Amino acid sequence: MSTKGVRDYRPKLHFTTEKGWINDPNGLVYENGNYHLFYQYYPHDTKWGPMHWGHAISKDLIKWKHLPVALAPDDLGFIFSGSAVYDSENTSGFASFGKPPIVAMFTHSCETQQQSIAYSTDGVNFIKYEGNPVIKNPGIKDFRDPKVFYNPIRDSWSCVVVAGDRAHFYASQDLIHWEKTGEFGPEGNRCLGIWECPDIFPLKAPNGEEVWVLVVSMTIKREEGGPKTQYFLGTFDGDTFICDKPFDGIEWIDPGFDNYAAMSYYGEDLKDRIIIGWGSNWVYAADTPTNEYCGVMTLARKLSLVDTPAGLRLSSIPYKTLGNIAGAPTIIESQKELDEEVFGLRIKANGEFSIVLSNENQEKLVFGVNSKNEIFMDRSQAGDNSFNEHYASNLFSNVVKQRFFSGPITMEAVFDVSILEVFADKGTFASAQLVYPTKPYNKITIIGDAQVYYYNFEF
Repeated sequence: MSTKGVRDYRPKLHFTTEKGWINDPNGLVYENGNYHLFYQYYPHDTKWGPMHWGHAISKDLIKWKHLPVALAPDDLGFIFSGSAVYDSENTSGFASFGKPPIVAMFTHSCETQQQSIAYSTDGVNFIKYEGNPVIKNPGIKDFRDPKVFYNPIRDSWSCVVVAGDRAHFYASQDLIHWEKTGEFGPEGNRCLGIWECPDIFPLKAPNGEEVWVLVVSMTIKREEGGPKTQYFLGTFDGDTFICDKPFDGIEWIDPGFDNYAAMSYYGEDLKDRIIIGWGSNWVYAADTPTNEYCGVMTLARKLSLVDTPAGLRLSSIPYKTLGNIAGAPTIIESQKELDEEVFGLRIKANGEFSIVLSNENQEKLVFGVNSKNEIFMDRSQAGDNSFNEHYASNLFSNVVKQRFFSGPITMEAVFDVSILEVFADKGTFASAQLVYPTKPYNKITIIGDAQVYYYNFEF
């Protein structure tokens, strides 16, 4: 029997809407000290419906203020995913009384999918451009999710739009008039599925080289583990992305099941590349037992590039503002009784080990490193799984990923009521996992050679 309505599963550190359904993060933009989070939103039900853009702001990416709906459906269709920039130079001409605009670019979805824009000079109220769409559909069924970014080579704006099995690139001087400049894919992609929610940005490699990262979410079949978000490394020539640092296989932003449509922040004043994903999965999201709301965002993560024995890889670690509210750590000898549902663990280990979170109902959530030098997360016995047969299946219960490194491991885990995020090996492993314990976990048990420190959060 499902526990829907029995327990409050709402996280404290992770963003949720007050009520209704959410999925992809949209329009992540930083301006004047505010982190804006827009997101796919249906306010009238806890299942997917006609898409709006919900809106919230934060000073630290932890505490959020809910704002009115930013964009609602209209005659051109639902408001699908997209991005936003702070047009500080007013290239668009949308400034008002000296206030530069935030310009959002999104997909209007009806009989066709086309790209449109809207703008705001107060950061709250948005006006749709009267000449929408600004990029018309070129005759493609799946043509959506524009990500706008500054193009340093052209000294212009560019955007990447996914188009079925590839990405299209466009350039503009004013965010209104766009010309196509190139394509990437399907060559170089080893994962079948429709492309969604692209992102592209440069990062510095440890040797100082500038490397461009292209992120693409993939609509993978349910029997193959459901949707995941992959990334490519290469260069950007001003017209298109070139994957000149190919991998032997597929590399995921998150090897688990509860991080999709990850998007990074645009901000001229930002020194870090910060990313947030939708912390759920299309296979079972609508069935999760979370009462008046449905959907959660992952923690904000800082991205960087690190060297591994397999070559250059993407690193994801919790953004530094989370550390600002972390309490002093205390060591756990072998077990610890819990009286909180939000806490963190810092782990140093040699070889095989397991961390077990358990409760009075004999439910347990287990993670660690196995005898094959694989990092694992096991929610098969973590709590209620009766709400969806696929969530309850072996396929969706276990995350297992071979480490890039051998020997000692450093790991950080953040547990927040109903979601666990684990980061290890310089951030080359980063994974979020939804769980629904029917009673709060009240014990931590350490198995194996691991030194574990516990800390709480000071809200």
